[in-house]
Amino acid sequence: MNTAQNPPVGIWKLLSSSTFQAALGVLIVLAVCWVAFYVMARLRDSNRQDVPLDDLLRKNFEEMRSGGEISETEFRNITSLLEEKPRRNSSSIENPASDSIVAKSTGKNT
Repeated sequence: MNTAQNPPVGIWKLLSSSTFQAALGVLIVLAVCWVAFYVMARLRDSNRQDVPLDDLLRKNFEEMRSGGEISETEFRNITSLLEEKPRRNSSSIENPASDSIVAKSTGKNT
């Protein structure tokens, strides 16, 4: 008796149905997306720094001034703009406010 011609029975019939396979595929994709989201969230939390943004910016601009990338006048303008802003802590170095400070002090639009 050739078993290849006999239809699957019981659980094998369910597993071989295209509807079940499509649903299982969707569940696998959702599980992979959830794991990726979870891993990314954990990585972002572990990389987050509680460094005051103003101090970091001031230090970076000081290095730029000492390296000759900006002039003393530009550095004074930047530090005065930083002092006008209220002291704040930021968890992200990418801050649109810092871009506008640079643009105002150097006269360049980014």
